[in-house]
Amino acid sequence: MDTVRGTETIASPLQESALRKKGLCDYVINVASGCLHGCTFCYVPSTPVIRTRQAQLAKKGVDNPQMDWGKYLFVREGIAEQLEETLSRKRTWKSTESGQGVVMLCSGTDPYQNHQTATITRQVVKVLLKYDKRVRILTRSPLWINDIDILRSPNVTVGMSLPMLDDELSRKIEPAAPLPSDRYKAMMRGYEAGIKLYVAIAPTPPTMQLQDFQNLLQQVMKFEPEVIFWEPINARGTNGKRMLEAGLDFVCSVTNRDSWAENFIQQWQDIEQAANNIGCKDLLHIWVDPELRGFVEDDALDYWLFRQTVEDWDNYTRKPKSIEIPLSQTVAQQNKAVRKPNKAQKGFVKLVAF
Repeated sequence: MDTVRGTETIASPLQESALRKKGLCDYVINVASGCLHGCTFCYVPSTPVIRTRQAQLAKKGVDNPQMDWGKYLFVREGIAEQLEETLSRKRTWKSTESGQGVVMLCSGTDPYQNHQTATITRQVVKVLLKYDKRVRILTRSPLWINDIDILRSPNVTVGMSLPMLDDELSRKIEPAAPLPSDRYKAMMRGYEAGIKLYVAIAPTPPTMQLQDFQNLLQQVMKFEPEVIFWEPINARGTNGKRMLEAGLDFVCSVTNRDSWAENFIQQWQDIEQAANNIGCKDLLHIWVDPELRGFVEDDALDYWLFRQTVEDWDNYTRKPKSIEIPLSQTVAQQNKAVRKPNKAQKGFVKLVAF
């Protein structure tokens, strides 16, 4: 299918979000539907946000919105004005312990995937800051560095998905997303500028092992993230089919519930050990899946579900820095070897909440 682009309107840009269970936010704003990055693992096309709109998307030329993910984008022009109107009339604001009243851009698309969405995102952020709202940016695109002037705020945290620093493997998994090396450079630029930062080491492929996590965390800590989110690839939906079509054979090792749980548990143990070795375990925030019940102790899951992050929204200050780090060298240190998937011990595993 050729790429389909257009615009769309929505009733309200500000939506309450269930992502507080991951410690991310209480509200979300999506500046578009669809995404041109075409990440093979993306869960969004399998959610009701896309599945319930198949007839509507078909009228716009998208016949199979799940398998054609990455080939359509409908931007929501005018949502900054809608948001202004909404916030000017809003008298109550939801702020749960885990969501902390944060507004996230975005949960169903990338806010900085191109200049069109970046322009809308900038407008939206300016409105949110006008009303003193906390903002969380999550992106794979370095375009956010063009907005450093407004993102350098104690009410804004910028995060990038950085599951690896292997450009070659990333090009197969995230075919149209900016390279991890470019994302890393953007994070270092944000660090220099004094931006409040976090990172999502997610989703990690099943080929990653302890040393891979340790290598990655060593580089990540150079831009001093306030929190490090993590989860592995989940390939139990149509994203599994997309990964197979992309020639990612490792997906076969995590396509059923038992093998997925085995990989999740092994990588959970590995990243915790790696973080402990590096000295950043206190920053680690695990995005657990309730489907792990029966594989790990309930206490380990309940510890992380709806848990508040260690980010300091009230007292955070970061001054711009002047640093010189050979980025190409640090990125090259990430081990690019594609290993065989881990084999975790089958059955119930005890993971202790820390």
